[in-house]
Amino acid sequence: MGTGGSVGILVDTNILMYVYDKVDPFNRIIEYFEYKPIFYIHKLVLQELDILSRKYKNSTKMESRISLARQYLEVYRSWWKLVDIHSNLPTDEALIATARDLGLILFTNDEELRRKALEHNVEIIFMGRQGKIIKSFRTI
Repeated sequence: MGTGGSVGILVDTNILMYVYDKVDPFNRIIEYFEYKPIFYIHKLVLQELDILSRKYKNSTKMESRISLARQYLEVYRSWWKLVDIHSNLPTDEALIATARDLGLILFTNDEELRRKALEHNVEIIFMGRQGKIIKSFRTI
């Protein structure tokens, strides 16, 4: 997982949506690990934000969530790296394959994605109540 003992975190779209709820996902991870890991954003996650924006163009709340997620990524641009492998797969499958191949921890609150990731021996991190970080090596 990274070099020099650093951890790589692959961030799912739904985690970015928590910014709207005043949760800072990157800093929650830093608090959990007590250092700054390397964050990765998959190209498909950025595309998913575009798709959601079109899908919810008439929803002020969803458009605000998406806009804040994009702003958050822009503010923290120097903290994350874009990854673009397995982009021919559906997003969830691409995230699992990418995390597995690059030795990354998948950061998601999507229950189905978490279950599938663990079935493929991909470590996960997710947020519990009040944005508390929970790390899992097996199904919880």
